[in-house]
Amino acid sequence: MSIINNPFYNIYSICYNRLMKKTKKKMTKTLLAAAIAFAMAFTVIPSAFVCAAGDNTDPTGTASEMVTDGDDNGAGGTSDPSGNTDITPGEDGNTTEDKGEVPGVIDNDLNLNDLSESTDTPEQDQTTAAPTAGTTAPSTTKSTTVPTTVKKKWTVPKGKKTLSLSICCNPDGTVFDLVSQAGQKLYKYDTLQGATAGKGYGYFTLYNRKNNRVKIVKVRLKDMQVVKVSAALNLKHANEITYNNRKNIIVVANSTPTPKKLTVINASTLKVKYVKTLKVTRKVKGMSSWQRKKFRGVGAIAYNEKHNIYICRMRKSYDLLFLNSKLKPYKRIRQNSRVSGMIYQGMDSYKDCIMIVQSFKGKKKYNLITVYNMKGKYKARFKLPLGFPPRELQTVFHDGNQFYVGVYCSYGAKEDLQKLHIKRENFIYKTRNL
Repeated sequence: MSIINNPFYNIYSICYNRLMKKTKKKMTKTLLAAAIAFAMAFTVIPSAFVCAAGDNTDPTGTASEMVTDGDDNGAGGTSDPSGNTDITPGEDGNTTEDKGEVPGVIDNDLNLNDLSESTDTPEQDQTTAAPTAGTTAPSTTKSTTVPTTVKKKWTVPKGKKTLSLSICCNPDGTVFDLVSQAGQKLYKYDTLQGATAGKGYGYFTLYNRKNNRVKIVKVRLKDMQVVKVSAALNLKHANEITYNNRKNIIVVANSTPTPKKLTVINASTLKVKYVKTLKVTRKVKGMSSWQRKKFRGVGAIAYNEKHNIYICRMRKSYDLLFLNSKLKPYKRIRQNSRVSGMIYQGMDSYKDCIMIVQSFKGKKKYNLITVYNMKGKYKARFKLPLGFPPRELQTVFHDGNQFYVGVYCSYGAKEDLQKLHIKRENFIYKTRNL
C-alpha cells in the first residue's frame, strides 16, 4: 500500500487545508504543518512499511510451483514344478470370487507390461555381502529411484482397489536384482518365496528347487544393498517368513514337505537356532476334535508386534491359527469373504489387521491381497494385475508402516528359455496405498 492510498493521509490533508484557511499568522501555520507531519510519521509511514514487509513474504510463484516432489506354493503358476498345490477348494457357502479384469497399468509410473525385459530379484546367500566370482552380473536396467513413501499415520484400508507400486532400485537407478547382487546363479538359488523386514532391513528367501534348500539374504532397505547372505539352510520350501523385532529372530513356515515345523533363525547371524513342531490340543479355542485330527500344518506365518503373537494360515482349510509368543497354538478363526480357485501365498500382520496373499490360477489373471481384522472380518481387497509374462505375487511385508511386496516371474524351468526366452525373475516393490 502506498502513502497516497493510505486512509490516514486523506484525513490529515482535509484537516490541514481547513486549518490553513482559518489561520492568518505565519508562525501558527508553520506549527500546525509540523504537528500534522509528526502525526503522519506514526501512522502513514509505519503502515507503508508493514505492507511492504508483507509483500516480501508472499510466494513468488503459483501454488503448484511451490510443491516439492518429494503357501504353499512356489513360483511359476500352474506349470511351475515348485510345489504350488495349495489352492482354495471353494466348498464353503460364504466363499466369494472377485470377477473382472484390471488394466495392466498399476501406477502412472509403472506398467507391468513394460517390465518383461528387466531383471529384479531380492534374496539370500552365504555370509558374504559381495557377489562371488563367476556369478551373473547385476542388471543394468535403468529405472526411476523410489522415493520414501512412508506415511506418518497408517489407517485401516477399506474397499476394493488396485495396488499402487514403485519398483525398488539401487542408488544408481538400476533395478534391484536380488539373485545376482546376492552372488547367486540362475537355476540354483534363484526363486523368491517368503520375505520379511524390520529395523531398516529386509530378509528374503531364495529357494533352490533341486535340493529343496534355501538361502536368506539380508538387504539394507534404504539403498537396497545386500549386507549378508546365509549358508544353504534346510528350510524346505520356506513359503513365508516373519521377523520378531522383540527377539531379533526370523520364524520360517517350512511348508512343503514339513508343514507342521517352524524354524527359528537368528536375524543377526542368519543361522538356525531351533525347530518348533506345531501341536494342536483341546486347549485351542474354536477347533473341534475333527479339525484337530485333520490338522495338516501351516503354509504361512506373520508376527504381530502390537499383540506380540504369531498368526498362521493353515493348510487345506486355510483358516487362521493364532500362536502365543512362544509359538504355542491357542486359537483358530475363519476369515470371511474368501476367494476360491486361487493359490495361497504369503501373509503379513500389522496393528489390528491381517493380510492374506493369493496369486493367479487358471482364468483369474491377477493377484490379490485381502485385508482382515483380528477376528477374521473382511476389510479390504487389493488387486495386482498381471503383465506378460505372468507375475506371481509371493509375499507382502512391512518395515514400520511402509509396505513391500515380492513378485516372482516364470512359467517353469523348461519353458523359461526354450519357449519364452525369459529368465526366472524376482521383483521387489514399495506399495503406496496399502
